[in-house]
Amino acid sequence: MLAFLQEHGPYSLDDGEITFRENPYSWNKEANVLYIEQPAGVGYSTCNATATDCSFNDTSDATDNLQIVLAWFEKYPEYK
Repeated sequence: MLAFLQEHGPYSLDDGEITFRENPYSWNKEANVLYIEQPAGVGYSTCNATATDCSFNDTSDATDNLQIVLAWFEKYPEYK
């Protein structure tokens, strides 16, 4: 959320401020950004409660990320 609110988004919230200002360098003016929380179980994402379902390493993370991106392109083919 920090990157979204201070770097990437159409509006910026400077440190210590409570009012947003327009971000003239917003990434959405030049690109599309897909945020993936990783591994499952952090932030707003979830995983099953068993230890084996919530155990991750670089290989499983890479596999999960590939599945996520491929599924996203299937759902939104206009971004292929």
